[in-house]
Amino acid sequence: MAPEASALNSEEDKELLDVLTKAGEKTGVSKSRRLVHRDGDYHRSVHVWIYSESTQELLLQRRADCKDSWPGLWDISSAGHISAGDSSLITARRELHEELGINLPRGAFELIFVFLQECVLSDGKFINNEYNDVYLVTTLSPIPQEAFILQESEVSSVKYIFWGDYKNLLANGNKEYVPYDVHGQYNILFDVLEQRYNKDIESRSILLQKKLNRYAPIHLDAKLNGLSEADKKALNFIIKASLIIEEIFYEQVWYGNDKLRDWLKEHSSASDFDKLKWMYYSINKSPWSCLDENKAFLTTADSATKLLEKSTRTVPGWKGLEYRVSFPLLKPPGANFYPPDMEKLDSKLDVTIGPYETYEDAIFGYKATFEAFIGIRDDVATSQVKLFGDNLQLLQLNLPLDNIYKAGDVVAAPIRVINLIFNAGDVKGPQTVAFNLPNDERIVSERGTSMVMLKNISEAKFKHILQPIANLCISEEQQEYIDFESFFTHTICHECCHGIGPHTIYLPSGQKSTVRLELQELHSAMEEAKADIVGLWALRFLINQELLPRILLRSMYVSFLAGCFRSVRFGLEEAHGKGQALQFNWLYEKEAFILHMDGTFSVDFEKVEAAVEDLSREILTIQARGDKGAAKSLLQKYAQMTQPLSSALLKLESFQVPVDIALTFGVMDVI
Repeated sequence: MAPEASALNSEEDKELLDVLTKAGEKTGVSKSRRLVHRDGDYHRSVHVWIYSESTQELLLQRRADCKDSWPGLWDISSAGHISAGDSSLITARRELHEELGINLPRGAFELIFVFLQECVLSDGKFINNEYNDVYLVTTLSPIPQEAFILQESEVSSVKYIFWGDYKNLLANGNKEYVPYDVHGQYNILFDVLEQRYNKDIESRSILLQKKLNRYAPIHLDAKLNGLSEADKKALNFIIKASLIIEEIFYEQVWYGNDKLRDWLKEHSSASDFDKLKWMYYSINKSPWSCLDENKAFLTTADSATKLLEKSTRTVPGWKGLEYRVSFPLLKPPGANFYPPDMEKLDSKLDVTIGPYETYEDAIFGYKATFEAFIGIRDDVATSQVKLFGDNLQLLQLNLPLDNIYKAGDVVAAPIRVINLIFNAGDVKGPQTVAFNLPNDERIVSERGTSMVMLKNISEAKFKHILQPIANLCISEEQQEYIDFESFFTHTICHECCHGIGPHTIYLPSGQKSTVRLELQELHSAMEEAKADIVGLWALRFLINQELLPRILLRSMYVSFLAGCFRSVRFGLEEAHGKGQALQFNWLYEKEAFILHMDGTFSVDFEKVEAAVEDLSREILTIQARGDKGAAKSLLQKYAQMTQPLSSALLKLESFQVPVDIALTFGVMDVI
């Protein structure tokens, strides 16, 4: 037994599960199956029940004796944990195939309810807090015993039992069966079976006829007298095209809709009831009634049947598994526009592809270039930076800007932290550590922006560039304030601050415009400077509000100073470099930055706060007024390669400190 237990623990440690809150929401944390049950974490599983329509029996499996929960007891047809990143439907299909050797398409699985199971076993060593998606697979007749391929580590045998008898065994607490509370939520399974198959045809026919009587049938017979022969020929092709649109619509409503339509039409002459089903379906073009808030007027018991000859082990004399094509009782909110097993698009893959940046357009700054960023979401880091998005409106209301220029509500930008695995397009030269898209002010005004932080790029830049720069250019007594947390936190705040401040503006004439339209080719440099300097102001504001730790106060200014030299090395023709030179020279003129005799720099903590706020107000006001002349004057005066900047850059060149990082992608070898 020891080797088997060791192997089991090894498998349990490999399988990661998403940890949920008690309310069933994802926390962003994943744990091994063993730790989840040890710690009592909430997680997700699936239950799959196979029901034989002709015999009214449910298929049960006997759990293997080596199982750590309810060994040797009769249980659900198939069940299993939903691994981190997997969908419920994928898991249901996989578990049925692995445990019983049955391979069924997605259309065979009907999700009937979600069940929360909370229990403690093995003297507190096994804590089970599971959200279970309960599926029903309806076959026309029982599957022969010889057709199953049982997974020995999970299942020892299977049997069919009449659903009413099984319910009674559970109600009486029979010790041979895994317990389920049939007086509680799990009774939904038995209610569905009873209501679905015990309603008489006559009462259902009367109900359908009443639904049909709510519609007054009319026949359209438009006259074609005014049409030429050419028009009549064209009309023939137009109607054919319209019939194609009809087919497309049926598929758009629900992925199994066209198959159900064909089935109902084919069987419409079998009985008066079948005729009524077809008539009412034809009006609604789906199994959901438009006049009844899309409530289903059919069930899976009325649905099409499909024969699968090779879904199980071949059994001589048995034609194969025949099942009902299921459909959900609730009309899918996403229709057939999205995959049926899609679950809130929560893949860890993070993809951004499209035309966004306007830096290449040096004439007006209107035209956007294409780019792509592909990464893997860091859920833990993403949850940590949510603070900035939650306080975006607070920052907007307190900006150092006259109230007449402050916009109203700000839509908080969703913030995601990813580790980059590939990029393409407009990502040449200096590698960005974050992006905040889209740049279109109309969309920003209506929907806000989406911010993505590239954590592994930030870590690489800090290690290979910022830290060496600080060692050369920052005074020895302030080098202790250089740390990655401050650098990364300001990067986050920089991207957040792209979403606040003026975007859509009103000119003195009263005309509505945008900052981008008015500042034209100067917009990018001014916007990057704004995000940087207002980001510093915002960090101080959040610290004063006790929303960020005060330990960041000095380190954020010193890390920012070191970052100035990094960005200016991109050149003053580039928006980030130009914006950074503007900020450095302003703060140097205000004596917030100090140059020492040994060529190093430091921050005057007594003067830097006021200087940051003054520059923030200056840039925000220029943007709010759409004053291109003022923007040009500000950049001409301060976005220059001054002597202090030149001396710092010369020192960095002599020590051959990298200007930026160049990326290589190992993932391409896999692809």
